[in-house]
Amino acid sequence: MTRATPSRFSPNYLKQLPEDLAEYVRRHGLDKEFGRLDSWSSSMEKTYTEIEEWQIDNLIISYWHIECMYKHAAGFAVSRFLEGLKNGKILGTKCEGCGRVLIPPRIFCEWCFRDVDTWVEHPGTGVISTYSLSYIGTDPRVRFEKPIIVAVIWFDGTVKKANSSRTVLHSAGILHKVQGVDPEKVHVGMRVKPVWRRPEERVGSILDIEYFAPLEGDG
Repeated sequence: MTRATPSRFSPNYLKQLPEDLAEYVRRHGLDKEFGRLDSWSSSMEKTYTEIEEWQIDNLIISYWHIECMYKHAAGFAVSRFLEGLKNGKILGTKCEGCGRVLIPPRIFCEWCFRDVDTWVEHPGTGVISTYSLSYIGTDPRVRFEKPIIVAVIWFDGTVKKANSSRTVLHSAGILHKVQGVDPEKVHVGMRVKPVWRRPEERVGSILDIEYFAPLEGDG
């Protein structure tokens, strides 16, 4: 007799899942039997090969939840940069050929084609080179009444123009949030400084800088 067995998540398996994932499974009914058995009826009449003796006795409909874990190595330069953030420091490298300061740091200068091994600490002050007012965060269904200011910060003393071109401009900088200023008052060229999280809250992430704030007199 041919039969089909639908698949389901067992209660014990659900207990092992993070609560938000388990709730997703329950909300979409994946903790119950699923799979349209009627859509598989024609499959039960088929054979694996042209040999008629090899017929399907049991059809098992199975749902697989595959969890892929990735481990990414930041590399020597960025690892040291992240460790510096954890200690409340913004570290960069300086090329002795072109004089550029590279933040986030790199150990190779693509302008001079040479290794870079000089490390510098930067106070983190700089200017807003461009910005956006974002009314949507990580959840696109939620719109903020007051927008988040997201800006590209160019650090002081790092702006350089290539000698071979009037259009190639380099400045060491990062993308981050700006707070402490009304959205209608933020502007390109505004000078800002980093505001750090408390030492016990830092984990070695760019978010160890909580946000950038206007320097006095530029708010």
